[in-house]
Amino acid sequence: MGDVRVKVIDEIKIRMKDLNLKQVTIGIDAFIDKIQQVVKSQTKDGECIFFNDIEEFGIYLTTKKGLSCGIEVRERFTKLGGNAPIMANALGSLGVKLNCVAAMGYPEIDPIFREISSNCALHTIANPGYTTALEFNDGKIMLSQREALLELTWSNLKSLLGIEKLNEFICNVDLVGLVNWNGIKQSNSIYKGILQDVLPTCVQDKEKVIFFDLADCSERSREDICEAIEIIRQFADYFKVILGLNENEAHLVYKALQAEKENKDLLIIGDELYKQLKIDALVVHTQKRSIAWHKDGRSQVSSLFVQKPKLSTGGGDNFNAGLCFGQLLGLDFESSMYIANATSGYYVRNGKSPSIEKLLQTLVEWNDLLEE
Repeated sequence: MGDVRVKVIDEIKIRMKDLNLKQVTIGIDAFIDKIQQVVKSQTKDGECIFFNDIEEFGIYLTTKKGLSCGIEVRERFTKLGGNAPIMANALGSLGVKLNCVAAMGYPEIDPIFREISSNCALHTIANPGYTTALEFNDGKIMLSQREALLELTWSNLKSLLGIEKLNEFICNVDLVGLVNWNGIKQSNSIYKGILQDVLPTCVQDKEKVIFFDLADCSERSREDICEAIEIIRQFADYFKVILGLNENEAHLVYKALQAEKENKDLLIIGDELYKQLKIDALVVHTQKRSIAWHKDGRSQVSSLFVQKPKLSTGGGDNFNAGLCFGQLLGLDFESSMYIANATSGYYVRNGKSPSIEKLLQTLVEWNDLLEE
């Protein structure tokens, strides 16, 4: 076993005893996910043959230009969704006790969100969105209905939760995760509200982590993305700020911030983004590797790539949960990314988040899993 992974496993075991002292808040989106596969054809016996990858499906669709077509989908299952509930559930599965503040149904929580780990205290703030996830071996197409999430405004949050509760959720915890910026249209005003109404009452503490995830922001304007980055940058005056992106999102943010520049090299993109962002860390994860830029330089770890995932929707959220778990334990970014990739890899292979025992087992079996 590699020296780094031995160190990671030993440090997890040593530091787990302090986990009960940690407090976490994750928010604020929520979706109910319908996981489906797209039927390509059927055998004489009625067995479905599914489209393997997005390109194959895309090519098929382009052949129907100017025509009409019918496409059959087969539902695999319906599950709790949204970046916040999935990330909260993954952290809870690892033993973290936390507040999940999310749009899980209002005034009553939808029963599907009761499946979240019992380590999560649920605080609902609106009705959820709905997602139809078309899953392929190389990725997924997310078809989202987000009308209900338009109720998520700073004014409504203050009215529903009260400023004291918001202070408790943000000021009195060790880690805050604000995820799915794209899915909530009022994210920028909500972040501004936190900066103006909550953070001035917090004690400045660079040991405290605030993690941001933009999600796929292809549909958002350059102005919106640039404003979000400027707002996120201001949180670094109070806490340790980490921005997590996948490969697609990294290119989108780079394009927004560097409007006249074109670059396909992810390392160069990350180098330039990190300098411009002026936050504590930037983490980018792809199917094959994850990279972190931070004050001590750049760290890189291979991903546990899965050729035929059992469930890919939520893989990125489990990566983020593993990364934040490592940071919560006070580990460095290389160690945290090993945990992130092990958490995500286990989830994609097994269709559920790992317990701490399964996480440690995945780290032990790392090299065998890489060769699958």
